[in-house]
Amino acid sequence: MHGESFVYDLGMVLGVAAVTSLIFRLLKQPSTLGYLVAGLIIGPYIPGPLFADPDRVHALSEFGVILVMFAIGLEFRIAKLLQVLPVAGFAALVQMSGLFVAGYMVGRALDYTVVASLFVGACICISSTMLVSKMFGEQRVDASSRTFVLSILVLQDVVAIALIATMTAVAKGGGLDGTELLVLLLKLGLTLVGLAAGGLFLIPRLIRLTSRLKSPEATVVVSTGLCFVMAVLADRLGYSVALGAFVAGMLVAESGRAQEVEHSVQPVRDMFAAVFFVSIGMAADPRLAFEYAGTSLALAGVIIAAQLSMLLLGGVLSGVGLRRSVFAGLALGQIGEFAFIIVEIGRSARVVPKELPPILVTVAVLTTFTTPILLKQAGRIVHGIDVLLPSRLSHLLSLYEAWLERARSAPWGGNAQRSPLLRALRAVLIDCLVLFGIMALWSTWSREIGAFLVSTFDLPKRHGSLSAAFLAALLCAFPLFVLIHNTRTLASHVAKRVFEGATGASRRLLALAVETLVFVGLSLPAIAVTAPLWEMRYVMPGVGVIAVILLAVLWRAAGRVEAELQSSAARFGTLLARQSLTAADTLPGSPPPAEVAPGVDQSVRVAVSADCFATDRTLGELDLRANSGASVMAIQRPDSSVVFPRGSERLREGDVLVLVGSTEACERASSRLQRGGDDSEEPDSGQGLQPA
Repeated sequence: MHGESFVYDLGMVLGVAAVTSLIFRLLKQPSTLGYLVAGLIIGPYIPGPLFADPDRVHALSEFGVILVMFAIGLEFRIAKLLQVLPVAGFAALVQMSGLFVAGYMVGRALDYTVVASLFVGACICISSTMLVSKMFGEQRVDASSRTFVLSILVLQDVVAIALIATMTAVAKGGGLDGTELLVLLLKLGLTLVGLAAGGLFLIPRLIRLTSRLKSPEATVVVSTGLCFVMAVLADRLGYSVALGAFVAGMLVAESGRAQEVEHSVQPVRDMFAAVFFVSIGMAADPRLAFEYAGTSLALAGVIIAAQLSMLLLGGVLSGVGLRRSVFAGLALGQIGEFAFIIVEIGRSARVVPKELPPILVTVAVLTTFTTPILLKQAGRIVHGIDVLLPSRLSHLLSLYEAWLERARSAPWGGNAQRSPLLRALRAVLIDCLVLFGIMALWSTWSREIGAFLVSTFDLPKRHGSLSAAFLAALLCAFPLFVLIHNTRTLASHVAKRVFEGATGASRRLLALAVETLVFVGLSLPAIAVTAPLWEMRYVMPGVGVIAVILLAVLWRAAGRVEAELQSSAARFGTLLARQSLTAADTLPGSPPPAEVAPGVDQSVRVAVSADCFATDRTLGELDLRANSGASVMAIQRPDSSVVFPRGSERLREGDVLVLVGSTEACERASSRLQRGGDDSEEPDSGQGLQPA
């Protein structure tokens, strides 16, 4: 009989995985796909001479989960988290919330239970660190886009830890109503603080003592021993072993010996990580995968489209720009390794359908192949979106990026803690917590409240839930009014930092954009957190109506800004026509004689010389806005000037281009004008910023 011992099973798993992973490596594909195929080969669903016991392999695979989470903890730093939050915090929030809601809605559309639908959302909202790192190693990627994507991945790793702990509790039957959800999150926070505080006095000291022995054997045994002890402790507290392993890694990293420990543990981690992915492949029934191929294709399409649209929304609103937002949306358009950890939690608790693991395996394979292909077409996709943009938005995106850069870099003018901007931001956050608390209490006690109202006011029983909802709306009315007021105050302070007291359509548009940013940043996470508490078919249309109204208001405001830009550019063109150029004036970065656009008092001028790449090329051929994010607002010539030039405008020697946009975007545009090509060879400002 096959599979009579762990030794046989482990030998079968590693032997077949070695062959399949090598084949996939030679095909320049991730080794993870090879491990999944190995699981199919030795699994119970494909008859053949190669077979391993699924239960014993599953038991071994838990070692892989623990060691992978331990390695993630080794890479985690609070300082790193604070470093990436300003870069990608808002975009990551929108991306993860949007993907979670999309996955939940897909699950409900497939007639899955509420719990199973939550697992679908949790599985698809985290991207693959392994695949993205591999792509960045094989493709030339500009530093700003790479930093933005890696920052999102760092934040995803942090959220994945909370998701694993939360979904473990949900799988055990808790955390679905508002009160349970709040209690669960509170207990999770207290558990993390307790484990971290308790281990902080012992683990770093023990690791430093072990390191002094200069013994790799002792380092491996002590560090992995601590990892498994913390995993067992977390399991006894009712959480996933992954949570304890992550905390152990985080505490070991506090010793300052994280790199040494990681180097020692890495071979063991990689081996059992391979066992874990093989076990996932063994759990996937190929017949179910074939039967649900249409579902897999649809889910893969939802992931790709939702990633791109959510990162476009989050990136553009946060001032990252169209180019980096599209790049990030394409680079992250796949499911990650955490999806298999999370679905395994649901499968073990038998709360997800049996077809979900093979569907996710199929989706992982599909998106692994589509991501590099789409990423290579990123430039064309950005160009296509830029061409489709209405004229009133094309230059406005570059200006908006410059406005937010100016808002972030403007001096505080005193103690930052006493800043009106920070006070308004804190007030908005407090208002949100109050609203979430009311919604959580209403979701928990709505039936009891409805029954009480029916008996007190002698109402028909069918009106009980409607009466409870009406009372909840009344309770939310005042906090919502205060939230709107504080949001407008916050937007006003941001606009004031950019325009310094000046009024006009541009200032009003920026304030409106900040209000939209707050609305998106609050509504999507709120929907994601409270998804099981509401009928999404009623919630989403309401959110959609509000979004359409906001877009209509933004569209009208953008039209007024377009007229303001035309007027400002006309005045600027008159000044350009009167100004005589000198050699010193043509240096890149020299300021123009007047404000070229509202809120942008420092633009960049680039002279076109005989040996420039841009000489005798049209602006359409250079495609500066799509390639750099900067816009050409004017061209100054010895005999004339052109304001808002068209794509057919051909550049000549002696032209001086006036660029607007963020500092980084103008630098990229200047580089392209002078040297051509792309900016993928610029210095890596994000070097050292790697996700766990």
